[in-house]
Amino acid sequence: MRRVGVLLGCAILLALAVPRPPAEGAAAIPAGRLAYHVMVDLVRGSVEPTSTVCVQTSVFKQGEQVVWRVVVRDAVNGREIGDDGKNAAEIAEREMKVTAHLENGMTFPLKYGPHPGRPQPGDPVKHFWTASWVIPRDYPTGLLRWWVTVADKRGVFVRFDPIGAGIKVPAHSVTIERR
Repeated sequence: MRRVGVLLGCAILLALAVPRPPAEGAAAIPAGRLAYHVMVDLVRGSVEPTSTVCVQTSVFKQGEQVVWRVVVRDAVNGREIGDDGKNAAEIAEREMKVTAHLENGMTFPLKYGPHPGRPQPGDPVKHFWTASWVIPRDYPTGLLRWWVTVADKRGVFVRFDPIGAGIKVPAHSVTIERR
């Protein structure tokens, strides 16, 4: 009988200790839980390109356009915030702010919208966050670190640092070359 009581007690404690997903529509994020999963890449924009545009790269020439592309997902259920353009009101409701930062102090607010901007009939369209920076022609060459932040009205703050953050290597820096 004592053994059954001990087993029952252990089962109850285990059931209480196992984390459960929040109820549908739950607004509060428990302390220490990640609220958003952020995916970021850099592509060459259409301003004075020296190579193919909208292709991932971290190497740009002076005068070219750096474009940040960002997708933000709910970390609990994996659903894309904004539902690929079907629920842009969700972004407004959360008062989401997505910002790209350069180590030189420059910041660029990202906007959520469809891409490509002017699709041809039959072209696939994807919604995500974007911002761009045209590198001045006289900007110094070398490495420039960057990161992206996501914040909302609940005070949730997430910082995305590319792989290799903490050391100055091309994998997580924008490399600016002479034109």
